[in-house]
Amino acid sequence: MRFSLKKNIYFFVIWFYSKQKADLFINKFFLKNKYKKAKTTKKFNFAKSFEMIFLERQENNPYFNIAAEEYVLKNFSEDVLMLWESKESVVVGKHQNAFAEINYPFLIDNRIPLIRRISGGGTVYHCKGNINITVLKNSDDNNGTIDFHAFTTPLIEFLKGFNLNAKFEGKNNLTIDGLKFSGNSAHIYKNKSLHHGTILFDADLTTLESIINTNPNNFNDKSVKSIVAKVTNLKPLIKPETDFKLFKDKLKTFLLNYYNISKIHYFTKFEKSEILKLMQSRYKSWDWNFAYSPNFEFNNELMDDEKVYSCNVQIIKGIIDSIEIREDNREDNNELVNIASVLKGKKLMQMSINSALNEAGLEADKIKIILKLLHLLN
Repeated sequence: MRFSLKKNIYFFVIWFYSKQKADLFINKFFLKNKYKKAKTTKKFNFAKSFEMIFLERQENNPYFNIAAEEYVLKNFSEDVLMLWESKESVVVGKHQNAFAEINYPFLIDNRIPLIRRISGGGTVYHCKGNINITVLKNSDDNNGTIDFHAFTTPLIEFLKGFNLNAKFEGKNNLTIDGLKFSGNSAHIYKNKSLHHGTILFDADLTTLESIINTNPNNFNDKSVKSIVAKVTNLKPLIKPETDFKLFKDKLKTFLLNYYNISKIHYFTKFEKSEILKLMQSRYKSWDWNFAYSPNFEFNNELMDDEKVYSCNVQIIKGIIDSIEIREDNREDNNELVNIASVLKGKKLMQMSINSALNEAGLEADKIKIILKLLHLLN
């Protein structure tokens, strides 16, 4: 097919939908055969270079925000910068055991959602005093590149304007005087890279501490573990004092100049609808957020009314595959044997366990003991 026809169709799709959809259309339908002949051929792109745009974001729904990152990564042709905020939520890395990383009962009691992102790394806490930065970049070859130093350098330079000496430490953290204020992670998709990170400006550090699982040794798995570090907010370090909005506005201006960005983009109705679909199908899904966790073994002991209860549970894809429950280390308690039989095959979640035991006719006090033993209730 001649180039002129491709070009005409390209601009028609721009007019009817958007530039992002036009690039996707050309890549998918016109280069299909070309890739079969020469796999090293680069994707078709009209841009002379990779233009970076700023994606203006007002949404604070944590499910939407995490879904938006994946959508932009896979559907936008330009390099993209985003600054965004989320309501209170916990975000775990792709390869983490969500059950082992968090204080599950605390999240349930406080109705704090847990969401799994597509990038690796550790667990982070989002709230209204937290700023999130996302940078998506194309690579000149067919492989994306992860470079945490390049991603965090602009923030380090920006903070010098507040007389703050931020340092890059470890694999992907930023600290001031040894206290962590920013954690970062990344993901590669084809020839693109996604880098994103948090900035603790005025976050609720008490809640942040409460969401962390205080008994990680109860879990035996091969998941990526979060590294617990002492943290700080930036707000008390900045003199004279500045508020959240002013700080974020200054950061935005600095980054627009740093990346030489002149184009501001807002999500179209079509883009929002696609993100909402992704949000519902993946990011609000228990299968993704919890069951995607690696298989693991859970052991626990609980003292109640001078009796010691213990359990050994094997979890596969979030489901109880096998379970043993003992009272005072005895194996001949028929009631506990029956309870274990009821729980086998159930999701390791408070609602599922509570419902199964209720249907089995177990007394409320005994249900509480089992939920506490499984670390599903405080």
